[in-house]
Parts: sequence; C-alpha cells; structure tokens
Amino acid sequence: MMNTKTEGNTFTKKIGQTVYVVRYHFNENAKETMQEKINRMLVTEASRQAVYLKLGGCN
Repeated sequence: MMNTKTEGNTFTKKIGQTVYVVRYHFNENAKETMQEKINRMLVTEASRQAVYLKLGGCN
C-alpha cells in the first residue's frame, strides 16, 4: 500500500537494463532546508576526514 502523500513524489531512472522507481517525501515541519542539511553533513564529514588524516590515516 502506498502512502498517499508520496504518490506524486516519484521519479524513474534507467541504468543499464534496470529501471529504478524512487519515491521521496519531505518533513513539512523540518527545522532546516535540504540544502542546509547537505551542507551540515558535508562539513561534518570533512571534519572527520581531517581528524582521520591528522591521526595518520590507515598506515
């Protein structure tokens, strides 16, 4: 059974012989935009990588 809120929020992508159907939804009460969330995730990951490299990586 599909959630009616997501029925109109779909797209398809064909890769090779496989067709992917992607359904997505957004929290209307979110405290940050998708752009803000992506930026926050990128900054967090870059910080983790910097610490990892500073500690010598995986020698």
